[in-house]
Amino acid sequence: MSQPIAFDPKTTSAAAPRQTTLSPRDEQRLRSAAADFESLFIQQMLTSMRKTVPKDENGEGLIRESQGEKIFRDMLDGEYANIMSHRGGRGMGLGEMLFQQLVKRYQLQANQPMAGGQPAALTAERELKQLQSGTNAMQASQFGPKTASK
Repeated sequence: MSQPIAFDPKTTSAAAPRQTTLSPRDEQRLRSAAADFESLFIQQMLTSMRKTVPKDENGEGLIRESQGEKIFRDMLDGEYANIMSHRGGRGMGLGEMLFQQLVKRYQLQANQPMAGGQPAALTAERELKQLQSGTNAMQASQFGPKTASK
């Protein structure tokens, strides 16, 4: 599949200017990941579609299938999905819409103000850890060993 996009909020310093656009390499990776997702979605759709074909008492559908087709059906659907998602560079449009939304999200995160000199992602991570520790303490007090009171 695709390699992860090189953006780590922990390595972003408060003094360094924040990148608000994707590098060409990251853009290509993001486009590839969106196209791969579209291909996977189409393959799942084709697989679900095939399950709706009625079968008779012998397990045969409307069209008689060879044993080879039964064995390689998933591979065939995968190739159909790959061709459909890369058709004309735009596929069915799902990958392009996903890419556009991810670019917008990236730009919004890049434009977030720094909280206390740290990226917003680090602040959110710290708050999540505090919430988790509070939840763990609550669960321990609720479900921990109970002493019998007389």
